[in-house]
Amino acid sequence: MTIKYCPHCNKMGKTRVLSDYEQVPWRGIMVKRRRVIHLIDDEGCGQTWYTVELPFEMLPDEDENDTG
Repeated sequence: MTIKYCPHCNKMGKTRVLSDYEQVPWRGIMVKRRRVIHLIDDEGCGQTWYTVELPFEMLPDEDENDTG
């Protein structure tokens, strides 16, 4: 279990990320799409949503974002 922000009830709470995932294309690369459940045990709303995981190499370099 992890603590995540729920986009449905706008609260932080205990969540469970399901171990199964699917690979989907995003901006020309394959990313992992995982389902997250906001647990009712912790007064959560019980809603589900998806997150995506992308390869570290696809993150922009800090130097590219440097405005100074």
